[in-house]
Amino acid sequence: MFRSGAHFAILVLVIGLVLMREARQEPVRQIDEAFADFLSRNSHRSEEPVPLTLVEINEASMKGHPWPWTPLDFALFFQAANNFEPDALATDEVLRWDDRAGRADLQNKLPQYKTILREHLLRARRVLLGAQLGFPADPEIIPPLEEVPLVRNVRGDLSAVPEFTTIKAQAEEEFRLSSTTGFTNLIDKTRALHSVPLLLRYRGQVVPSFVLQALMIWEKLTPDDLQIVGGEHIRVADRFDIPIDARGEMRVDFGVPRGRCGFDELVLASAQADAKTPTNIPLETINGRFLLLARTDAESRNLHFAAGRHGSVGELFAAAIATLQSRSFLHRAPAWMEFATIALAMLGGWFAPRWSRSRVFAACAVGVIIYVMVAMSVFSASLTWMPLMLPAGLALFIATYRMVSPSAPRGA
Repeated sequence: MFRSGAHFAILVLVIGLVLMREARQEPVRQIDEAFADFLSRNSHRSEEPVPLTLVEINEASMKGHPWPWTPLDFALFFQAANNFEPDALATDEVLRWDDRAGRADLQNKLPQYKTILREHLLRARRVLLGAQLGFPADPEIIPPLEEVPLVRNVRGDLSAVPEFTTIKAQAEEEFRLSSTTGFTNLIDKTRALHSVPLLLRYRGQVVPSFVLQALMIWEKLTPDDLQIVGGEHIRVADRFDIPIDARGEMRVDFGVPRGRCGFDELVLASAQADAKTPTNIPLETINGRFLLLARTDAESRNLHFAAGRHGSVGELFAAAIATLQSRSFLHRAPAWMEFATIALAMLGGWFAPRWSRSRVFAACAVGVIIYVMVAMSVFSASLTWMPLMLPAGLALFIATYRMVSPSAPRGA
């Protein structure tokens, strides 16, 4: 056991450098990623809510409109939303129905329901519909190439961006003609999700995801307005840069203030507006906004978020679109902050052998608490998130080592 403060400080340096390296590797990296989500949700936020409202298909909605929905159910959403003149309407669901499947009474009414849905889609200013990329059932058969929106201004290495060979599911053609298609693929649903894909590849060509299409609709842009540098950023019409990783994913800021209301609440508010009576939800949460219709019922909330939270694909997309609207791009703290943390821990390691065990334990606990408070302040000021694994690991190491080591002689 090291009984000298100098020797212990050197050992703290070595442990700190190891923690600093391991914190950037999986699976330890997930600890710092979860801490970043904690900071985004709990730090003081001064910004106004972004112009996005998530319209929830929740358990209450499904009592009157059982899942799976018919075209008439979706038509009811577009009809109610159009009354408030939103800037854009979107759903991550695929609007496609098999005329030969389902109940016999529904088969007879499907053409009529689809006509009603198409009429309401035509009345909307801009519409974004979900679709899915995938692979053919028989890899020996090459499916026909389909027309998709392509991003052509591309530089850098995009080999890590997931590639697909077919369009697995998309809205029926009569709905696509009056809307924009966005691909909703998520690469790995088994791990905790902190990022969302902005780029995907279809037959070697780069295509925008559902979230990036939502931004382009909101900003009134085309794929030609995007310039991609693989593993670095997406430049949006020379206005701002979106940081992305090698897989074309963007870090989501889950703490951006945004609106949400239930599907039934929206329908009721529409009826109240038609009757010239006060609405049950504030009109500013709907008028001129981006409205995203998505499931949030218990069955759909199968994605793993930070701190044991679960959510649906729609909730993840809502947070990602809000991140883009607010330009709330999170950045990891620079390396010098981590070296400064190691230096402070080395100072603590210098004195630790001379202090009592209870005093060292208390100092480590207080140090971590102060670190978290500083991290929240730094995040609030600059959207820079400081890692937790390094200070927590050093504090645990110092406290544990001191508990099992003898005290240093006076003057050591």
